[in-house]
Amino acid sequence: MSGPAIALICATMIEIPGQPQASAMLGIALWMAIWWISECVPLALTALIPLVCFPLFGIASGKEIAPHYFNSIIFLFIGGFLIAQAMENTHLHKRIALNMLARLHASPLQLAMGFAGATAFLSMWISNTATTMLMVTIALPLLQRLMDDHKSEDIAPMATSFLLIIAYSANIGGMGTPVGTAPNLVFLENIRLYAPESVPSFLEWMMIGVPMVIVGLAVLFAVLGPQLSRLPWKPSDGAALHQSLVELGRMRFEEKMVGWVLTITALLWMSRKGIQTDSFDIPGWAGLLPYKGIDDGTVAILMASLLFLFRSKQHGAILNTASFRKLPWDIVLLLGGGFALAYGMQHSGLSGWIGGQLEFLGDVPLVLMMLGIACIIIFLTEITSNTATTQVMLPILAAASIASGLDITSTLLVATLAASCAFMLPVATPPNAIVFGTDRVPMHSMVKAGIRLNLIMIFIITAMVYVMRPLLPGF
Repeated sequence: MSGPAIALICATMIEIPGQPQASAMLGIALWMAIWWISECVPLALTALIPLVCFPLFGIASGKEIAPHYFNSIIFLFIGGFLIAQAMENTHLHKRIALNMLARLHASPLQLAMGFAGATAFLSMWISNTATTMLMVTIALPLLQRLMDDHKSEDIAPMATSFLLIIAYSANIGGMGTPVGTAPNLVFLENIRLYAPESVPSFLEWMMIGVPMVIVGLAVLFAVLGPQLSRLPWKPSDGAALHQSLVELGRMRFEEKMVGWVLTITALLWMSRKGIQTDSFDIPGWAGLLPYKGIDDGTVAILMASLLFLFRSKQHGAILNTASFRKLPWDIVLLLGGGFALAYGMQHSGLSGWIGGQLEFLGDVPLVLMMLGIACIIIFLTEITSNTATTQVMLPILAAASIASGLDITSTLLVATLAASCAFMLPVATPPNAIVFGTDRVPMHSMVKAGIRLNLIMIFIITAMVYVMRPLLPGF
């Protein structure tokens, strides 16, 4: 009951000059933060607190706050998830993975690179949980065969590194696109709210997200790759991958349709806004339409809807009524609750007041501020949901950045990317938990590898954003 108690204390005993609703908003924000961090109740339930408390405390009416639970960013998530679900239903994601792996199995290191590349690519478009489950399912029989052919105690340490590479690649891959992981969507909504002129397009995000994925994978292999060189291997050990691809048979109609829908969707996302620089201006297709207002959420829902219309003689419709029941409505509510929280903090004046208290940060060099943010977020997400962490922290960082005159895009982007880099503990991310659940990854191995990656990624993320941010047009 500490959350509600703190909310009441703030609302009744704290007075913020000039902002009558800000004290109540402060209490509600602390209440939600406590419940999200402790997870004492379902995260989705905490996300619904604004619907009840904002009208009661006069922060915003129910009619004002409800639309934030189903805005355009939410529909981008829903549409992207439906397309990802179609990939899983048709096993297109498995075909993509096996096509990559069947060509990369000449050595343990090459095979691990194939697994990492396939995992990261799939995680840019579908759930990192589903991606990790798929790749672990493919990897375990290979590792078991090696253990049967050689001494288990010799293979076990290398098998651990192999599985960790899969989990960490899924986490890293989520940084590549706006739909790769939920914190990216939290970033987009907060930027839209606090700095609408700086909202990046899908392509602009990828211009920093994809290089971030590539560098992240390079760091991953620098840390874990050397151990794989000692793994005993012969070319025939990877033959099972080619056999699995053969067993899938020829590409079916529904797989082709999903592949085309995914490709066209990605192209529409990337070309919607176009590219503008001082030397040239390439218009996006949305600007050529007679009516403005098309966004990435519109594209996602349009293309996902097509998958309900395509059907094959053998398997029926690619997506059906059951597809809506499989949507992660708890994450949808969690995102909506965070968007409502950000709106409430801005609308009540709390963000402005917090920013005023943090004006001293204006004297801190931007690069040091970014390093500190990356460090805090990376280690905080080891013990809390990365979505909940960004929901709480991004509005505060936005207010602090505006008040201190710091670049809001840089500070929020560093925090968002850092939220995908929790590598130390099984509870940090679902991919970590999945590989830990195989009983082939000891806790001390995950912690040892994870803390090294955490510390390196703090500097990598800061450097990448600091260097690339000024080069991105309109970001």
